[in-house]
Amino acid sequence: MQRKYCQTPYGKLSFLDRDSGYPVIFLHGLGGTSNTWLKIEPLLDDGIRPILVDLLGHGHSDKPEIDYTIGQQANAVKSLVDSLGLENFSMVGNSYGGWISLKFASTVSNPDMLFLVDSAGISPTPGERGPEVVKGFIDSILKVRNYKNRDALERIMKNNARSVEKITMEELAAIKCPTTIIWGREDRVISLDYGEKLNKGIRGSQIIVIDGAGHTPFIDLPGKFASIINKKVSGQR
Repeated sequence: MQRKYCQTPYGKLSFLDRDSGYPVIFLHGLGGTSNTWLKIEPLLDDGIRPILVDLLGHGHSDKPEIDYTIGQQANAVKSLVDSLGLENFSMVGNSYGGWISLKFASTVSNPDMLFLVDSAGISPTPGERGPEVVKGFIDSILKVRNYKNRDALERIMKNNARSVEKITMEELAAIKCPTTIIWGREDRVISLDYGEKLNKGIRGSQIIVIDGAGHTPFIDLPGKFASIINKKVSGQR
């Protein structure tokens, strides 16, 4: 895969791209990077073009002094879609990336398919539990990732604690694309209850629960996860 960059209204967005095939955009969780998805990349069908994004404030992407609203992140992803000239594409979002995917599909643009993986957006956030929890959460991220993004992460967590940022039932009802909700049964970060609520709120959506997986089933059971994406995408093309 090649690392590339595109310009957005907020700064440069970095992403890994396999260049050919049907485009599927992958959005990582809070504190993650495009590398989060590398375990499943070789397991995806040759006909799939994975586009693995570093969200603003993460990885090799810029870390501007902005509020980091969910809408800003979704609009930055739209800039990527436009810069690549993508007319048909699907989107996969885990946790925080799922939250952004929900905003994108409900208010920004309409992907062919949406995959929500242990998605945030309607559940409580760590930032709602106070400054000590925020500090501990960010410290744990920075122990394993050296991207000098403490200020960006603090801004993101502060924004995510705002009730106005939550995805509403009206926004869920506005999602028109086929949606698959994938959840690790052992998720201790966002419980399966929230996956079931998303399933009820998004008309026609399907929920797939992966036994033996937690908050990141694509890391816990990459073969199982990739097979779901491969099957769904092959049916779409």
